[in-house]
Amino acid sequence: MLASLSLKAPSFSVGFSVSTARGRRVEAPTSCNVSGHQHRLRLGALFSTSTEDNETATATATKKKQKKLGLLTFDLDDTLYPIAPVLDEANSAFSTAMSNFGYVGIQPSDIVEAGKQIRTNVARGASVASNDKAEDPLKPTTVNHKEIRLAAIRKKMEEFILKTKLKQTADDWATDVDDLTAPVRKSAEKWARTTVHSSVVQAVYNAWEMERHHAAERHLFPDAISAIKQIQSDHPNVIIGAVTDGSANPMLMVFSLMPLFDFTVSWEDDIANVQQMEQFQELSAVDKSDELSWIYRLAVQKGKEMSALTSEIKKKDEEDDEDIEWCWVHVGDDLAYDVGGSATTGAKTVLVDLSPEYGQTARLRLEGKVPEWSTESEGELEAHRKMSMNAMDKVDARIQTLSQLPEVINELLNGKADE
Repeated sequence: MLASLSLKAPSFSVGFSVSTARGRRVEAPTSCNVSGHQHRLRLGALFSTSTEDNETATATATKKKQKKLGLLTFDLDDTLYPIAPVLDEANSAFSTAMSNFGYVGIQPSDIVEAGKQIRTNVARGASVASNDKAEDPLKPTTVNHKEIRLAAIRKKMEEFILKTKLKQTADDWATDVDDLTAPVRKSAEKWARTTVHSSVVQAVYNAWEMERHHAAERHLFPDAISAIKQIQSDHPNVIIGAVTDGSANPMLMVFSLMPLFDFTVSWEDDIANVQQMEQFQELSAVDKSDELSWIYRLAVQKGKEMSALTSEIKKKDEEDDEDIEWCWVHVGDDLAYDVGGSATTGAKTVLVDLSPEYGQTARLRLEGKVPEWSTESEGELEAHRKMSMNAMDKVDARIQTLSQLPEVINELLNGKADE
């Protein structure tokens, strides 16, 4: 809005010159000790254009910068698709892959239970330094969802081989398995650890991860694609990225999300090169939203780099953006991580609190319940719940359907959104 300008008549005692709109310089009288009314009458024509220029300059200096959506980041699980059915189908693929390698009879629920046990041990400080990892591969040193799952796969394979080896040994000695001595059992355990090859563990994990992404595409919320496309239409130069604590990657969802996303960052992207930390130990502490900020700083860095490259490609002069404020909006379903973590780094936050028919599970944590698919311990659940409560005042907007997102983002940029 242009500011109204009230001019008071000065008392001039020296000559001066002013620039008109066309650049001509007009000399003013040497002596101008006149009243305000006389001054305006005498110099009305002279100031008619220059005051308009001054008004425009003053208004430009005082008006708020226009906000531009430079970066839009999404959480994925339970934000763009329901995680529960996705993991169910991925775990079924895991069981099939295990059978294909000869590990018959291992059920999808077995991998979840094994993951819970390993994660609990890690949370209790049972993980060891990297120089001990070769001795016990079930104690991961870089702790995240992927490492937990890889360790769980190995654990179930070793248990299967151990059981088979003990049975063979007991049959050879014509005795019961329970009658085998401790040294024999210890040798059989070492045999099992040696027999399970890391390449087979990785192959089973790859089958799980591939099915996870296929399942995510099948279960995308019906208005997810249309909402993102509408945002891209409203904000043509926006950079869109994914920020996730799991293995979900939109770049692997080639039939749906890949064409819409520019990048992804994850806890599981070679954490040692980003920030050496043990994820679940950090997240088990209350008031640790600051500890989550590194991944959002990384996302902002990538977003700004890609925005700059876009400007270079289009050969757009940076001076054109002097009156434009580059803004970032993060969208997610989790109060603790998505809202608390991103708000710490300067994001405008949109909480995806969808209607019950969407099948989200984040609200279970607020109720003190662990989703069936989760490996979260009771202690971590309580810390997560408290972090969520602490983040409630950091919500800038809340949506019940993804179709509301384009309008909400526009309202945030215009300063009109209200939770």
